[in-house]
Amino acid sequence: MMLNTQVSDEIIQSYEEMRLGKGKFKESKFIVLHMEEGSIQIDQNLTRLQNLDELVDKLPAKNSRFICYHLSFEMPSQTSGLREGKRTKMVFITWCPNEVNVKEKFKVAATCKTVKAKLNGMSMSYYAGCKGELDEKQLIEKCITFIK
Repeated sequence: MMLNTQVSDEIIQSYEEMRLGKGKFKESKFIVLHMEEGSIQIDQNLTRLQNLDELVDKLPAKNSRFICYHLSFEMPSQTSGLREGKRTKMVFITWCPNEVNVKEKFKVAATCKTVKAKLNGMSMSYYAGCKGELDEKQLIEKCITFIK
């Protein structure tokens, strides 16, 4: 099920700038989106943060967010069959706290598909219901699993 939610051209352009390392969002690690009356908006305050720990600390406890995360990591040398070196992956994180009511969770799930369909080049998706689930090491391990 997909809701009739609007993803603006501004969001798509901002995401592409971050992904390609060009324009206003070339240095950004995140684009944080929130739902607002049938449309998706950029959460300007959270988008300006510099690392995942800062973002996790400031995520709202009772509201969901969609996070486009430009994850950079060093490929571990023990990974058999894969070359070492720096990797970057675009990760789509759905932040839906456990405190959110069931109706809102269904809305988030349906909207998630709409948003992901508009943003090309996502390497993986990740769902988090509590702040403890948002750990960079877990995200890197999941990315490495997809690379293999």
